[in-house]
Amino acid sequence: MEECAQCHFSVSTVRTLLGADWVRLERLTDNANCLSLKEHRALEIVLDDFERRFPQCFFAIYLGTLPASLTAADLGFWLINHGAFHTQQIAKRNDFGTALVIDCQRHVAALTLGYALESHIHEAELRHILSQMNSFLNRRRYGQALENAVGLFGRRLAQSATRTLPDVPPGPGTGDLGGMGLQPLRAAHRHQRTGTKA
Repeated sequence: MEECAQCHFSVSTVRTLLGADWVRLERLTDNANCLSLKEHRALEIVLDDFERRFPQCFFAIYLGTLPASLTAADLGFWLINHGAFHTQQIAKRNDFGTALVIDCQRHVAALTLGYALESHIHEAELRHILSQMNSFLNRRRYGQALENAVGLFGRRLAQSATRTLPDVPPGPGTGDLGGMGLQPLRAAHRHQRTGTKA
């Protein structure tokens, strides 16, 4: 996915800021330490439940303090294109993923969908989910904001799903973003996997 079908934002623009390499990150990445240990564990359970309910899909969350030149929407779009997310079942493509990015300094959130989900969840529904997070974000109640968002998204997805999405393997890559809490994929690991035969 090189360009957002809804806003026509091009990933090449963000690549000038973040690069074109892949990065590895957990499906719940709290780079700004906004969540307590209790909230983190509760959210892991929520994300587990989401993946059990929608085994073809995953929901990833990133919390951080973003530089002035980067918006939450920018990072979300880049992560859907360049993030290798550690999920319950690694054999999932980002086409079936959702990235929720929160800029903890600006109290701004953005939801980005993988290409295969765009026909299932409309832009107005995404705006509604984000609007329901605002009061929690303004009070720095990040755990509640995130649980609410995942729950609302799951309900919307269940309502709109009319057929089963196929399971497809991911495509790994390499990359490094330094202090943003994103771990690089090792090139050697990528070559080993691509060269393995069943």
